Amino acid sequence: MQINTSKLNYESDDTSLELMHSYLKLVELSSNMESIIEIIEKIDSLEAESDFLNLILEKAFYLIPEADFARIFINNGDNGYFLEKVYKKNHIFINNIKSPANLSRNCSENIVFKKKNRKKHISIELKIDNEYLGAVILYIAENSETNFSFESQKVACSLEKAASSYLKIKRYHQLQQKFKEEIILSLSNLLGIHDNYTRGHNKNVANLSKELAEYCELGESEIRKSYWSGILHDIGKTLIPAEILNKKTKLTEAEFAEIKKHPKWGYEILKDSAELSEIAGYVLYHHENWDGSGYPEGLSGDEIPLISQIVSLADAWDAMNSNRVYRKALTKEKAVEQIKLNSGKQFSPKLVRVFLDNIR
Repeated sequence: MQINTSKLNYESDDTSLELMHSYLKLVELSSNMESIIEIIEKIDSLEAESDFLNLILEKAFYLIPEADFARIFINNGDNGYFLEKVYKKNHIFINNIKSPANLSRNCSENIVFKKKNRKKHISIELKIDNEYLGAVILYIAENSETNFSFESQKVACSLEKAASSYLKIKRYHQLQQKFKEEIILSLSNLLGIHDNYTRGHNKNVANLSKELAEYCELGESEIRKSYWSGILHDIGKTLIPAEILNKKTKLTEAEFAEIKKHPKWGYEILKDSAELSEIAGYVLYHHENWDGSGYPEGLSGDEIPLISQIVSLADAWDAMNSNRVYRKALTKEKAVEQIKLNSGKQFSPKLVRVFLDNIR
């Protein structure tokens, strides 16, 4: 029996080409998946929505090979506008320059959001439910014979879903954060009703604590915690009788002993909250002194959490510069002198240096 070797060679070549084509498709699919996963991984690290738009644009250019240039459309209230064109061949990305002509919302929706002629342009819409925030729009040059493939349209659809999910998550997070902040401010306002002096004091301490944390070059999370610890540092005073808090004459030893319970009570109020449990610890120790003479536990030096040290200094500074029912505010010069005198005693020497170098 004679074997037709030429036929086998042709069949072998066809099989090899088919396998190679399948392999290349798998490589392309894997690369596309990695790019979409990268978008998901970067979501938490992106501060601004414009950064996310840039990322979507960059990945769209990479994943959709037919695109020649792109624009980002921003739907801004009653007006919409395009950012400057971005060309693929130069690998230039958004620089936040608006196009000279603004478009009315109705006009812009007709231009951008209606999916006409998808062979020459694709819109990756950014929306939450029925609210359009804008779009990344990819174009093929008018003189090109290329059209967007069905696969590219599916990729655009996947990017659109990822973008919409991101915006929903971000909007939910913003609402959740706002709700949390309103609860904290409500707690603070409750104390302000109970204690007249505290009404402006907590906000002053919070703002100064935030500034000090920034000058200490703490991270963004620690700066936020410093601020909210300042807002809530005296929350335990809600459990102290108002007649003691607002007493115009000198406190008795027993009354002062009651006042000294407020860090512990503040801790008890906050510790069971998942959102505020860490702040509870900073509130507990904001009356500890660097030399160990403070309360409630007599911690010293760096045993005291840094945020508690920051709040302690901010608290003392605002107290010295405020009128109290039993004394007038000190002059700024006298207050600075007191801060210096208590360096290494009540306050961390390092923190005092940062304070005196930056905040006057």
